[in-house]
Amino acid sequence: MRTRLLGAAAAAALTAGVGIASAAPAQAAGFYTIKSATVGKYLSTSSFTHFGLDFKPQPGVTYRYCVVGRGTGTANLQPTAFATTATFSNSSLLVTRCTKSWRTPSNYGSWMGPAANKLSGSVYISRAYVQRYTTSSVPV
Repeated sequence: MRTRLLGAAAAAALTAGVGIASAAPAQAAGFYTIKSATVGKYLSTSSFTHFGLDFKPQPGVTYRYCVVGRGTGTANLQPTAFATTATFSNSSLLVTRCTKSWRTPSNYGSWMGPAANKLSGSVYISRAYVQRYTTSSVPV
């Protein structure tokens, strides 16, 4: 019952246009974290910052990766084929930004190494996460 009340309160807050800020990646929609790393770096325009989260995606599985950061600028979140431009608009508040999700092709056999570079402004990345999608219950 308590869970339903909390869920209803969150839904009401979102409907009312109240944002919920969190420095941890959301576990919604069946995504859960499989790898994480502390980054603690400002992004550069001239080179990519690799997060040390290299992994070999399983065929047919959907993934995304998220960063927790702050700043006043934009960042290019990679792998290249799934690039996402993330905007940061507060230099003191940590926020989570995630890539578009992707489903690994059945013939994919390579490793992936999440990384990012700065497109504009100043962007600091505190942590990074690789997340996997599941249709069963999300691990806690």
